[in-house]
Amino acid sequence: MALLISLIALGETAEKIKESVEQIGELVFEYVGKLDGEKIKDVFYSASRVPSDVLVVDLKALDEKEAVSALQSFRIARPNTRVAVIVHDRKPGDILVSSIVSLGIYDITAGDKDTDWGEAVKKALLSPPAAYTQAARWHTGVLDISLQAEEKRKEPSKEVERAKKQIEGIVKFLGESYRCTDLNEGLLKIEQLLVKEVLYEQDY
Repeated sequence: MALLISLIALGETAEKIKESVEQIGELVFEYVGKLDGEKIKDVFYSASRVPSDVLVVDLKALDEKEAVSALQSFRIARPNTRVAVIVHDRKPGDILVSSIVSLGIYDITAGDKDTDWGEAVKKALLSPPAAYTQAARWHTGVLDISLQAEEKRKEPSKEVERAKKQIEGIVKFLGESYRCTDLNEGLLKIEQLLVKEVLYEQDY
């Protein structure tokens, strides 16, 4: 039985993925372009209304501050739909990817400007859904950066400051104001808010 596939991606990447995945399944939903503000909520809501086996998301198409919340909402609405995330030019230790892994999204396909995204995504979708084992390097990488930040707290790097800003943006999108001074505490704050929202949804 052919896979039912939803796709959210940027232009060139989207075209390559579409050509490739149509060989293994049926594209039942697609959005091509950059998403932010209310648009990201609308598109993910629309995607959640379409029954599909897998949602392929190009992380480059999403506003970083709103990506986690949008993916979380989709996971709540479609808990049995596999989510595969495409990651451009990011390395283990990236706070955004780590937060996505915290949602239970383990299918992370990483690459750079030379990656054939069509083939990479097709290969991922033909494989069994990833387990935490495959995604752990992204999750652990963030903790490693947190430890490095603690050791070098008197000389914070640009990467650490950027990570703090990302955490503040994610927490704000989840409904609270927060000033991040420590990456480990920031990650715990995000996880607490995510758990709180999931429990709230279950109650209703």
